[in-house]
Amino acid sequence: MTAGQKLDKAFDKLGDAKTVTVDLSLDASSSQLVAFGEAIDEPIEKQAADLLSDLKLSVSVGYDKPLKDVGGFKSGCAAGGSGGSAQNQGVTLGYALNSKKDGKTYADFRLVGDKAYLKVDVRGIAQLAGEDSAEFESGLDQLPPGAAPLKDLVGGKWVSVDVAKLQELSRQAADGAAGKGTAPKPSPSLDPSVLNGFCDSLSDALSDNVTLEDKGKTADADDVIRVSAPARPLVEALYKSFAGVAKNIPGSPGLPTEGDFSDVPDRKLSADVQIKDGRPQAVTFDFAQLVEKSDWSAHLPLRVGISTNGTTQGAPTGATEIDLGQLQEMFASMADEGFEDGTDPDTDLSGIDLGQAAPLTDAQYAELGKLGIDRSVAESMNHSGLSFEEIKELAPELT
Repeated sequence: MTAGQKLDKAFDKLGDAKTVTVDLSLDASSSQLVAFGEAIDEPIEKQAADLLSDLKLSVSVGYDKPLKDVGGFKSGCAAGGSGGSAQNQGVTLGYALNSKKDGKTYADFRLVGDKAYLKVDVRGIAQLAGEDSAEFESGLDQLPPGAAPLKDLVGGKWVSVDVAKLQELSRQAADGAAGKGTAPKPSPSLDPSVLNGFCDSLSDALSDNVTLEDKGKTADADDVIRVSAPARPLVEALYKSFAGVAKNIPGSPGLPTEGDFSDVPDRKLSADVQIKDGRPQAVTFDFAQLVEKSDWSAHLPLRVGISTNGTTQGAPTGATEIDLGQLQEMFASMADEGFEDGTDPDTDLSGIDLGQAAPLTDAQYAELGKLGIDRSVAESMNHSGLSFEEIKELAPELT
């Protein structure tokens, strides 16, 4: 088989599995990270190097039958966005931040059915960052009894939340920001022909720029396929693909102009795909390729490990359910108390005059739209007394 055929067959075989786990980590020791920083004249502190070399982000997806039979997986690029969540009922998603040395889990998030579950080792994360969690925990002790689930979360226990209720609260918050009596806007949707065109364009961008080379066998892999591409032409081609579809999405944030690619390396970059037992086992990419001037004896490989040997993660037992309505009322009450004291516990609006503001122009609405603030929200904020510059200043928090 050619390199391309081996690669296609390997990734197709992933669909035969019921569970796929992807592990993202730096395949380098702490001392290698420090040496790499010295080689590129951007020193990496020993504590940060220890942390980065030890952490691993794992993403898993599981189902009760082969993944190739799940709607979102079997639909392909053109139809992948049209099936909706109904096609993917029964799919379990999991995200975990772990230590490579001792297997300790710092954060674990699971989406099982209509419930989301979360467990966080706050003390462990604080220790990793060289911080003391005592002050944060002391602040939690001051919260009312309704915040018990948050205390459980900080205490390293599982908490759960109803996804449908969370989506409803998010919708209500969006409606509130748009102003009372405003009809909710339908979710943006794409014409199938636009999505088909995007898929074809994306495929062309890859096939025109990416080359594959069979590097043979290694001690760890049956086959190694090197995937290479000239970075700047590939990025420019991908940009055109995404720009073509983005302009058809209502409220889509503005994309950089084609002249903004001067920082993309104008040389070929490569990644190696390791194949074992007919399936992709790992993808590695050396960050040293991105550095203009470096000691090429120093390397910083990113490893994306791929496994199909795990079991589907179920819902954890004993999780404390968060009552979103009660939590919302509690924070609203706390906010009211803060305003009664003359302070805002959430957002600092000092220096902002909430009196009359000049009406926004169409050009200003368009500029705010590029920042992710749609016209109805901007109009509501303007009517409440915020000027164009003040709304722009708040854009990062709002979006």
